[in-house]
Amino acid sequence: MAPHRLRAAFRRIAAGVAFVTTEVDDAPVGLIVSSFTAVSHDPPMISFCPARDSLTWRRMRTSSTFTVNVLAEHHRSFARAAAPAGADRFAEPLRDPLAALDCTLEAELPYGDHSIVVARVDRLDVSEDADPLVYFAGRFGAFHPHHQEIPCPPNSNP
Repeated sequence: MAPHRLRAAFRRIAAGVAFVTTEVDDAPVGLIVSSFTAVSHDPPMISFCPARDSLTWRRMRTSSTFTVNVLAEHHRSFARAAAPAGADRFAEPLRDPLAALDCTLEAELPYGDHSIVVARVDRLDVSEDADPLVYFAGRFGAFHPHHQEIPCPPNSNP
């Protein structure tokens, strides 16, 4: 399988964007992820997949707790500025995430060039109803739900 074709296929998956933060040695540390997903409702679990060579994640994993901030469309410029390696991700405070989930690290599984991080959600805050920030084809954008969307059945898992 040609790596460039695989990368092209992966770029066709629209993904939500989150800013994962913690404190290490009394200093804030964070990274932007586009692999955040819900894992389980009972118990409440989430996951995301940082690059295995991420120096930021290596520092963050020393803390057993972190917060996942789900980003909205109005965070687009923040995400662009915070995504590159070495960016000052705390130059401006992050305000009004769609949700903030305080989590405890449960497992980290190395696979390929990324790790799968699984965490338990200990506490959460859900904010305003805004359009989410998405990552698609190498760019940040927005998803605007269609006004006549078909709701999922209550016990389904889309």
